[in-house]
Amino acid sequence: MRTHVFTKGLIALSLLVSLSTLVGSGLLFSGVENLPALDYYRLSFWLGILLIVFGIGASLFHMAHTQGWRPTLWMLGLCVVLAGGAELVGTLIGFPFGAYEYTERLGPKFVGHVPYLIPPSWFMMLYPAFHIAYLLGVSRRALPFVVALLLTWWDVAMDPAVSTVMGNPGTVAFAYWLWKEEGQFYGMPLQNWLGWYGVSLMLAWVFLKVVPDWRPSHSLAPLAIWLIQGGTMAGLAFWVQRPLATAIWLAGALVVTLLCLRMVRSEVNLAGEGGLR
Repeated sequence: MRTHVFTKGLIALSLLVSLSTLVGSGLLFSGVENLPALDYYRLSFWLGILLIVFGIGASLFHMAHTQGWRPTLWMLGLCVVLAGGAELVGTLIGFPFGAYEYTERLGPKFVGHVPYLIPPSWFMMLYPAFHIAYLLGVSRRALPFVVALLLTWWDVAMDPAVSTVMGNPGTVAFAYWLWKEEGQFYGMPLQNWLGWYGVSLMLAWVFLKVVPDWRPSHSLAPLAIWLIQGGTMAGLAFWVQRPLATAIWLAGALVVTLLCLRMVRSEVNLAGEGGLR
């Protein structure tokens, strides 16, 4: 029960940080005059850190509540090792995501290349992706492919929102990483999405091999985590004048949300009891 309380609190905090980020960014990038004399660079730094930390915590405690600590720690460990390794290789040789490097805006870096928050942030969204895929009744054979798609969808808005190209910063004021060469989608190379999908597919496949059992749950909390994290990036992409990324993410998010609500309603009608727990 305590883990469930932690989850609700962390989701609420994530939503608060998200709204603060979007409202503040809207005022800042819209050129509103007479704003408070604050260090907006430092403020945005800490809001970004808190959004990730609260999101990781929400996924951690909710997965522990529904699946137990052993599967939770396995998924977290796989993300730290495999996704973290992929990120390290990516920053060194430009594969599988393309040639890029992280800025200082996500805090200290592992061996000077990958911020420590990045590997567990994969877990933050991998768990909701698994939960949503199971909620939608995806077959076991198709599960890794759907999970990978749901995780990659996060980056559809995130990359345009918080990355830019070296030497051509454009409208992104607070970049988390820099692309070394101009790509096709707001400076991002399309190879990046292939890399995201491939790494996500690997994570999902390995996790299912290590932890084959999954406890059914009709909770909508993981969907909320997925929407808050992705929605924040979609909002930021809009404010930095990259509306196509916002529109694409919103279209996918709407479809996923409606399907989840439909499945939960069907299960509730069949069981005759509430689905959010």
